Amino acid sequence: MELDVNKLSADLGRLIGKEYVFVDKPTNLLYAKDVMPWDVEEQYMPYAVARPAGAGDVSAVLRYANEQSIPVHIHGAGTSLIGLARPKTRAIVLDMGRMTEITVYPERGYFETGAGAHIHLLRKELAKHGAMLPIFPGSEWIATIGGIVAVNTSAHAVDAALGKPGDYVLGLEAVLPTGEILDTGTESTRRPAGIEHTKLLVGSEGLLCVITKLRMRLVPLPYFENIVAYYDDVDDILDAVMAMYRQNVPPPMFFEFLDGRSAGIGFKAVGLADPGGPVGMMTLHCWSKAGCRDLADNFVAFLKSGRPREARVVDDKQEWEKIWGSRAEAGNYVYRLGSTFGSEVSPRIDKLKEAYHEAKAAILGLESYKDVMFHAFGHIGAPSIHAYAFVEEKDLPNDVKKAIMAEVRQKTEDINVKYGGCGGEWGVTGQRVPFLRKRYNGAYFNLLLQLKRTLDPKNILNRGNIEVAT
Repeated sequence: MELDVNKLSADLGRLIGKEYVFVDKPTNLLYAKDVMPWDVEEQYMPYAVARPAGAGDVSAVLRYANEQSIPVHIHGAGTSLIGLARPKTRAIVLDMGRMTEITVYPERGYFETGAGAHIHLLRKELAKHGAMLPIFPGSEWIATIGGIVAVNTSAHAVDAALGKPGDYVLGLEAVLPTGEILDTGTESTRRPAGIEHTKLLVGSEGLLCVITKLRMRLVPLPYFENIVAYYDDVDDILDAVMAMYRQNVPPPMFFEFLDGRSAGIGFKAVGLADPGGPVGMMTLHCWSKAGCRDLADNFVAFLKSGRPREARVVDDKQEWEKIWGSRAEAGNYVYRLGSTFGSEVSPRIDKLKEAYHEAKAAILGLESYKDVMFHAFGHIGAPSIHAYAFVEEKDLPNDVKKAIMAEVRQKTEDINVKYGGCGGEWGVTGQRVPFLRKRYNGAYFNLLLQLKRTLDPKNILNRGNIEVAT
């Protein structure tokens, strides 16, 4: 039976306020799309968009959705690169954008924030208290803290240097799919030992709960030093990363790279001369200024033991802003000027070089589309390789775009399986269910399904992100 949208709008309006409920087509269209390269499909258009103010509103909407058997999809900022943000069925979309409050408690050693707070505003607020937000997505001007913690992505940061966001989360306010409100964790900076709900819900990607508020430990703002290294061949950067771990060299907070094609595009965009090959860029941190410089000098010496054309500390702030900006501009190029199909390959460290070349061969040998261009950049020190298939034409048919994406995903995920990896940045559901089934055994995947069924018996929340391709 067709859902009565007018009745739905009125019902939601009574629950959270009619001014926060939208059923018009332009709004629905906006929330039906994400960064995936294909167009919106009618069967996935939301019924309504609701903007709750907090856990009470979310609970009311979810209880109503369970009573009416209407799916609910969570929307933070829509920046996910794995398809998590796009509804997989007609649903009520929960926009978390009203939950933006930020309170810093220096005397307690933590801060609390609503799930909808933008990363760059959090960073700015914490800096007033001499604190650092240990999360660095390229999309930080629009990405929200709730989405970051729901995926548990450290983004640009190297896990071995900073860890994951979940390592800093002390507790959550969260709403279960059936509407119950949970408060987890502790107000002490000493996190609970043993079984603890915070650990279960962090990284659950909207399958098990709606995160509405977070409590996170304050991290002192460190000193930073920046390094650039120019190479003739990507293999030399890959060798440097493998040697860094093999020799137990303290890893930098950031260790980014651009392949030769991407570096040329990025450097031109920021007004720098073509580097003539791939580029590595690193940022190190330390809570002592002198210690930070020592770390940087030692890391440059380590790099020079390999095969860079040049490796040096970048003391000029404006020069570094351009070098670092080239990384973002390379990404902007591939996403704006054509159709881009990305991947995340995070192999075992000692297999990094094989994984890179196999990913490149897979992209250049696509059967679904010929003559694609290959771009690679990413957080190579993590390690994460983003191997991109780039097509200059933007107006490809939807079925062609989907076929390319499916092939890119399947081939690069097979490399993750082969070399013991798993996505460390983009999450593991949405488009990655086939990978989960290959990477782990049946008991592992069945346990995930059982958790979902136990907490969400009517499969209300983010429907489709776990069932895709099962």
